[in-house]
Amino acid sequence: MNDSSRERLEQTSIYLSIGGTLFLSILGISFGLAIESAAVMLDGFFNIISLIMALATLWISRILKRPEGRKFQFGYAGFAPLLNLCKGLMIMGLSMFAFISAVAALLHGGRKVEASVAVIYTAIAAFTCLSIALVQNIIAKKTGSPLVRVDAKNWLINGGISLSVGIVFTVITLIKNTPLNWFVDYADPTIVVVLVLLAFPIPVKVILESLNQLLLGAPGADLQKRISDIIDVASNQVPCAKRYLRITEVGEALYLHLYWLLPNEQALTSLEAVDEMRYKITDIVKQKFPNVTLDIIFTQDEQWFTTMNPE
Repeated sequence: MNDSSRERLEQTSIYLSIGGTLFLSILGISFGLAIESAAVMLDGFFNIISLIMALATLWISRILKRPEGRKFQFGYAGFAPLLNLCKGLMIMGLSMFAFISAVAALLHGGRKVEASVAVIYTAIAAFTCLSIALVQNIIAKKTGSPLVRVDAKNWLINGGISLSVGIVFTVITLIKNTPLNWFVDYADPTIVVVLVLLAFPIPVKVILESLNQLLLGAPGADLQKRISDIIDVASNQVPCAKRYLRITEVGEALYLHLYWLLPNEQALTSLEAVDEMRYKITDIVKQKFPNVTLDIIFTQDEQWFTTMNPE
């Protein structure tokens, strides 16, 4: 598949997500207001956030393709973690509001909900989510796009949640005329509390990872080790007395700043010889990390090397 076809399919997947989230937002809020269900309303508001983020993703996906400019001389990679940070904060804020509201409802006798109507909503929502997940998974396999692959997983998770909530509401419908009837009014806020507690670690993780990238923090230990192992391979092929590596990851962009101390006995005959070593190291790294931006500083001055890279 050529790049233009791949890009068109990726754009199609984004538009599919936008259409799906718009439909589910309207559906969730309409059903939630009709049956006065906080759980259904919460699902609708989550879809509104997803819709906003899908529109922002479409915009940012185009920005990321732009070359560096005078205003953003290091490119636009920082927009991706900024978007994720906003999404995480919005989901966390909505989750906290829903949690407080649900706890208050539990303490004041619960809420009356038309559970049978909620079952209809969850059936439509689950079918929609799982259908989109299937299509997105097919597109992800054709394009190999990590963006579409993650989106497919998100739709699958959303479909699973809707299906689970539908099962709970079905059970509530069945126990209305049983000795467990007392739980019916408490079911809706209980579902909200459980959903928020289960989902809460997700926005927290997104916020922490996005902040780390925006503050130019080091990536995870696993990624650092993989990169360090690749640099070890390069140091076996290019003369090296010491090396010092700084790493940061911003969105899908990876930045490496590498100080390379050459042995004193290494004769530097020409600038071309230094460039050749730089090309060799860069090629080794880019074989495993094609999205890397690698700056290499060669020196034979150990004192300067130590000054620039204190332990």
